[in-house]
Amino acid sequence: MSSDRLDASLITPWIPRELRELLAREDGSADGVPRRSGVLGVGRPGKVGVLEAELKVDKSTGRTGLAQRFVKAPMSLTRPLYVDPSDPNHAVLYVRTTGGGLAENDRIRQKVQVGEGAQATVTTQAATNVHRMNAGLATQWSTFTVAEGASLEYVPGHTTLYGGSRLVQFNEFEVAPSAALIAGEITLSGRLAHGESHAFDAVCLGMRVTRDGMPLLNDHVVMVGAGSGTDLMLWGNAPVWGTLVVVVPEDFFSTSAPSLSDQFYEALRTIPAVQEGRVTVGVSTLINKSGVMVRIAGGSTVTVRAAMKAAHDEARRAVIGRPAFDLRTM
Repeated sequence: MSSDRLDASLITPWIPRELRELLAREDGSADGVPRRSGVLGVGRPGKVGVLEAELKVDKSTGRTGLAQRFVKAPMSLTRPLYVDPSDPNHAVLYVRTTGGGLAENDRIRQKVQVGEGAQATVTTQAATNVHRMNAGLATQWSTFTVAEGASLEYVPGHTTLYGGSRLVQFNEFEVAPSAALIAGEITLSGRLAHGESHAFDAVCLGMRVTRDGMPLLNDHVVMVGAGSGTDLMLWGNAPVWGTLVVVVPEDFFSTSAPSLSDQFYEALRTIPAVQEGRVTVGVSTLINKSGVMVRIAGGSTVTVRAAMKAAHDEARRAVIGRPAFDLRTM
């Protein structure tokens, strides 16, 4: 076991300037490390979670399975489940945590490698709750590598930003030229059932997709201060946001329709909540026609999740050739 895996400085992502300034104002330090009494420091027991996994194809069976894994509490990982009704070789991994969500100064680091020709879905056991924090912040940094001929779906449960919470979350994907990626996430600006919305202290959500080292997507949103997210340049009056990124193999358009973005938009237009104006959707093309990004904004998890489900199904049919299936009901 490498000690580097447990070095908090090596498993903490880049912290945006706005959040560093917030921490510095609180504790008077220059490095943004909180020094308030009673605050459990980064790296103390239970505060650093690590998950590393490598997926490969078993040449004798054609099934994708776990070749290697390393986990440190509060993280844990199920064995691969084969619950895709249209492909018995497709592996589904459920990432679990015993921590009940993210608390102040938690550091979560995840690395997943999908080997050549492997087919896998990575999801979570449930939603991720980001709790109120008196000081510091929580970070979750995930890196995925998708090798030639492989496909990866990363579709975790939604993230809820409690009032007073602070989160820096980065998802990074390196996708080989002949590989495919479907990555989706839903974020709630608060506990909507309790009337809480946009009361979080600070959040940075980042996603970066590269192919052969060239960036296909570099998307970041940073909000500091309760209510800051309601700015029309950020989330506006929508308390629920969804993002779906689809990266296709480089030779995809040699045999497929040239306008993938139109295909997605037409599929989303059929959803009642979109037709009724309760959900707003937008579809854009990634550089070099490498894929699409879908944005969904709405007032409830039910309507946004319905739109995400339709977009995910369209992505799976177009890129993988199979329909989406319910990861929560088997």
